Amino acid sequence: MPLSLTSLDQLTLLDASLRAKLEPYWITSVEELVTTARASNQRYGSGLVALALALGIGEATLRPLIEAALPLMPPGLSFDVPVQQEHGAGLVLPDDDDDLDAVSFSVPTNLPSVVPPLFALPPPVDQGVRNTCVAFALNAALQVLSQDPTALSAQFLYWAAKAVDGLPGDVGTDPFKAALILQSTGVCRELTWPYQSAPRDDQNPGHGPPPPEAHAEAPQRRVRLFHKLPKTSVVQLKTALAAGQPVLIGLTIWEHWSDSWQGSRLGRLRLALPGEARRSGHALCALGYRDDPLAPGGGYFIVRNSWGDSWASENSDGPGYCHVPYRLIAENGLASIALEGALIQAAPVPEPSVAPAAPTTSFHQGASPPSSAPDQLATLYAEATDLKARLDAFVVRLGSLLHAEAAAGSPQPSDPSTRRASDPVGASSGEQSPDSAIGMPLLLLTPSEAPDSEELYPNGLSPDGRPLLRLSTAVAADLARNKIAADPRPLADLHRTKLDAQEQHLGTVVDVDIQSLPQAHWAVVINANEDAALLKAIWPLIAHRMRQMGHAPPSVDFRAGETAAAWLLRHTDNGRQTLKDAWGLLPPVLIYRHDDTVRTWLNRYGVAPGPVDPGRGVPFYLLLLGHPGPRQANDTAFIPFLFQYQLDIFWGVGRLCFTDANGLHRLADYTTYAERLVAFEQRQDAATLVRKEALYVATRHPLDPATIRSADELIQPLAAWSSDPTRTPLKYGFAHRLIVGEQATRAQFETLLRGNGDGKAPAILFTATHGLGLPLNDDRLVAAQGALVWQDWDGVGNVKREHWFAGEDLAALGAAPHLEGTMALLFACYGLGCPAYDEFIFDAQRRRPRIAPFPLLAQLPQQLLRNGALGVLGHVERAWTFSFTGVEGARAQSQAFEDLLGRLMRGWRVGHATDQFNVNQAERAAALVQELENTEFILANGGTPDNRLIARLWMARNDARNYLFLGDPAARLPFAEES
Repeated sequence: MPLSLTSLDQLTLLDASLRAKLEPYWITSVEELVTTARASNQRYGSGLVALALALGIGEATLRPLIEAALPLMPPGLSFDVPVQQEHGAGLVLPDDDDDLDAVSFSVPTNLPSVVPPLFALPPPVDQGVRNTCVAFALNAALQVLSQDPTALSAQFLYWAAKAVDGLPGDVGTDPFKAALILQSTGVCRELTWPYQSAPRDDQNPGHGPPPPEAHAEAPQRRVRLFHKLPKTSVVQLKTALAAGQPVLIGLTIWEHWSDSWQGSRLGRLRLALPGEARRSGHALCALGYRDDPLAPGGGYFIVRNSWGDSWASENSDGPGYCHVPYRLIAENGLASIALEGALIQAAPVPEPSVAPAAPTTSFHQGASPPSSAPDQLATLYAEATDLKARLDAFVVRLGSLLHAEAAAGSPQPSDPSTRRASDPVGASSGEQSPDSAIGMPLLLLTPSEAPDSEELYPNGLSPDGRPLLRLSTAVAADLARNKIAADPRPLADLHRTKLDAQEQHLGTVVDVDIQSLPQAHWAVVINANEDAALLKAIWPLIAHRMRQMGHAPPSVDFRAGETAAAWLLRHTDNGRQTLKDAWGLLPPVLIYRHDDTVRTWLNRYGVAPGPVDPGRGVPFYLLLLGHPGPRQANDTAFIPFLFQYQLDIFWGVGRLCFTDANGLHRLADYTTYAERLVAFEQRQDAATLVRKEALYVATRHPLDPATIRSADELIQPLAAWSSDPTRTPLKYGFAHRLIVGEQATRAQFETLLRGNGDGKAPAILFTATHGLGLPLNDDRLVAAQGALVWQDWDGVGNVKREHWFAGEDLAALGAAPHLEGTMALLFACYGLGCPAYDEFIFDAQRRRPRIAPFPLLAQLPQQLLRNGALGVLGHVERAWTFSFTGVEGARAQSQAFEDLLGRLMRGWRVGHATDQFNVNQAERAAALVQELENTEFILANGGTPDNRLIARLWMARNDARNYLFLGDPAARLPFAEES
């Protein structure tokens, strides 16, 4: 589905002469202009300078044009950032690679204007850091020729090519020698020898040797012919594609391929701007073309890359595909090899009484005919392998036929050019497993329809400076209408609970003072299979809360390796005593069991969702202990994020989780937090340790609408609210400080953490920045996901390590930070944590991509707690401008944040202070359901539903649910009495 982009015609300051100068760079939209200006440039530092040079104007002249373009950008914005990513390449051309004489080819006279992709292949695989692109391109060509989507082993083909190319190390391979291998030796299936994307091994670049069955299977899949084309001949390349021949093409990788939105998201490759880094040669597989007068050279080739489907994820021919303009081939083509015909056959079967004949194609270089018993066994093994492969293929084809039969009568696209190249022929339309897709946070294709198809953005950046998600209102509306019923069961339960909340009030029943721990009660919730060592680690906090509730802590002991469930059974007379019947005599601990929903969990304790009556056995303040999800297969010792979302509707909920890079508990940090919180609350002079101040810190990057809006529409209104003498801050004696834009540097943030010279911590620390969103294959993800990106990043180009502040940076400050008594709010994508799978989009075509190795809490908020902060409120997943924008478009709606901060300043416990966020969640969920019901009525009467409103309600609902609190929900600022 093509993107709906904003035409440059709408930018009236950009005259016709400048638009003409942009044409060679295929910049035809406002979005491409702005993002190209914000991209990196090795020589000149930013795309802004490079673009000014390309246009022949000064940077000072171009900058106002870019600023004038910003209001034309889609209004819904993301709060996450860009980090340069490493991609493998691997095209190595021989020194004697003389191009062919184009005159030797006849000139075609009847080429079609469009050749759609020759065959619908599965989504591209990411070659990772290894230089194996030639193998991937040739394998794709053979899949097309055989009309068989079975994945082929790039591992085998690259290994075989490296055995003969004479090139040392993992530098890539010669495409002509690799094509000869594919013709003579063949290639086995991916299933037989799976590809490994790392490491890049110069001693053994092919990761060999392959298993014996790979040798036996390879001859069954070969290419019949291949021939070299003139590497810069657009006509000959089009001729081959029109004849049904896929073509390996070679191009130079330029900086914009991975460091600009135009290349890495749209998949539009182009001529390089001045100063762009030239990286290496790369092989890709051309599968079709389209004549297009707007493309440089009058059209473009449809090309499959091998960088996975998170690269060029918004390309109209499918994620992982790109468009190569004719002009780029004509001026910069490096290689062109057309492949023709596939030889798919079984291994030869020997006659019983005759010695086996030498095979026409050897299994590997130097192999001899099978004449000995071991050789005969190898031949038999090959036959058996072939039989299994043919049976597997037969089953797949039967399944395709059955699917086609079942789909008979369903409307099908009439134009094959509209089919996405990533959609496999005969693919099932049923729900797909989330385990089968991995990548960066999802970037969803948007359809070209409607003037109402505006785009929505979250607040965050990937390492290469790009937004983490773009979504059109039309797509979001479709998802809202059609996918809500397909939400996983826990999400459906969450939705239902929020609707219930609309009909009831939040908090405790009227007879309970919610601020009084003796009345509202407090308890810990822990997974039954979790190690009881976590309870031991925070026992100082449990004992402290029991004394605050008016009870002496019971005598307990802990045994090494004991589970939480076993420990509690020993301390409750084998479960015969409960908190309801023996409150004050037992440890305030409740058990969560694997796969509990909030409703089933509450039911086990004799309670239903609704206003909380602590006397029924479930206290109002609940502290969840442990991981938010499984670290590995068969791990059941966790309490999921979704459980916390749902429980927090009526209860005051927080969580403690301190983990290392592998997701293992750091027990000492649990104890540190517990002891520091208890010591702070027990001090009579606690109020003097904290500066009675709200500290608002926000970046405001030039040419970056996301942070411009968060600074102007969230932080500035909060500062104005704090200056109003009729409002809570001044009435309760709170000063405020505003640090925005150029002052909001990483160094300034470190100074603030150190206490600003007086050794005191600010009562409230509120930051609004981009949050770092790293892709799944980045080994920094666990340590740096959600790190805060500061003003040091200039808003264009890649985010570098020195631009962001992560948990490890706070840890490196040692004892310097002064955070005792601080409440922190981090407004940033992944600021509090990250799920394993994308929770924002449910796309049946692409499945839910994996975005983290396991569900995790970000390291920075963990370190803030370890250094004395009372708690941290932030976002799991992406943060959106809907947090301060009304669904109908009203901006600068900071009321929910004002309510939260006002309650904290009054000394309310944080688990109760966050109620306004729960109200927002429930209101948006109810509004969405009502609008969907209206939509059904409108459609039934031939009307047109409001896609824009549905999309906004759906995204706003998802945004509101993801705020979570890390820390003890009974914690409070030391500036008021409990009641």
